[in-house]
Amino acid sequence: MTKTQLENAVELLEKSDIFKNTDRSLIKTVLQNNARLALYSKGETVFNKDSAPSLCLIYKGEARVKKGETVISHLKQGDIFGAAFLYGENRLFLNEVSALTDLKVIVIDKQGVDLIISFDRNAALNYIIYLSERVTFLNSKIEGYTKPSAGEKLMLYLEKHCCENGDECFISVSMTELSSVLGISRASLYRVMADLENSGKIKRNGKKIYLQTKSAERK
Repeated sequence: MTKTQLENAVELLEKSDIFKNTDRSLIKTVLQNNARLALYSKGETVFNKDSAPSLCLIYKGEARVKKGETVISHLKQGDIFGAAFLYGENRLFLNEVSALTDLKVIVIDKQGVDLIISFDRNAALNYIIYLSERVTFLNSKIEGYTKPSAGEKLMLYLEKHCCENGDECFISVSMTELSSVLGISRASLYRVMADLENSGKIKRNGKKIYLQTKSAERK
């Protein structure tokens, strides 16, 4: 990593859920000695069950997490993956991460993460909180899949994944991907979209879906 890349990586990690309030010099030392910058082309596999256990940070670009043919989530700059599979007896990453765009990823090996959580109590507590919230997230996904209403599935997904930008809250996703994530047909998805738009809960602009209820809550 160049000096500029190192400083940018430190700033991104400081904004993450795991490393917020962590000693800056410790993060910098680990990035210098236990991390590398990996480059991927659009469509390339970034991480799967054969990858070495590590914690990864999206430095630039976007990626998709899939389990089989099901899209689990989308990742953007500053997002972390691999943390939930770094510890434990198995330590196998059960999903597959692929690059949606040309991608730069900071890969931190397990020894580096060990050092941070061993020497910084905030990081250790944040890690526990992060893993607990992942359990909650997965439970909400299960709840979403078992709800009878396609509209409830869609709203649950939008509320979990919308990106906040000022007073706006939106997600950028294709109908094909959204249909796969929710497990409903595209025809049903379009009908649900129309119903939610008519009720004022969402609005659409190309691939962007704006969650109106979130925007209203902030006003």
